[in-house]
Amino acid sequence: MRKLVLTRFFPYTTSSPKRLRNCFMLGIGGNLGDCLKRFESLFCKIIKDSRFVVLSTSPIYRNPAFGYVHQEDFWNATMQVSTNCGVVEVFRMIFYWERCFGRGRKREFKNAPRTLDVDLLWFNEMRLERRYLNLPHPQWSKRESVLIPLQYQNIL
Repeated sequence: MRKLVLTRFFPYTTSSPKRLRNCFMLGIGGNLGDCLKRFESLFCKIIKDSRFVVLSTSPIYRNPAFGYVHQEDFWNATMQVSTNCGVVEVFRMIFYWERCFGRGRKREFKNAPRTLDVDLLWFNEMRLERRYLNLPHPQWSKRESVLIPLQYQNIL
């Protein structure tokens, strides 16, 4: 069942004029436990970190799992963030945030259920191809779980 959910911080647009050197977009998702509470906790964790300014978020989108479909629906949203950090530091922080919210270092299998999945969709207009990181994210424009939230965030 597809639906949009509005919470205290989703959608959100900053009223602060503060904008830092770099801008990046996160895709966040999960389907284990209380994902809505987890998304809000992630938002609060990022907004309290002086290295980051959350510029905007989308509504939260509930949609069926893809790949391995015998699991609960996923909750997805997007978050636009500004920082003076470089791409490597942001990438490290993503892993840290995922671990803070119970995601293990290794997935049981591809498209397995998870507490929190944070994808770096793009970082400025950077193009990067590495074994561990490709920018922009190679699948972002093909995923309804990213496209629908971005539309409501007025990014597309």
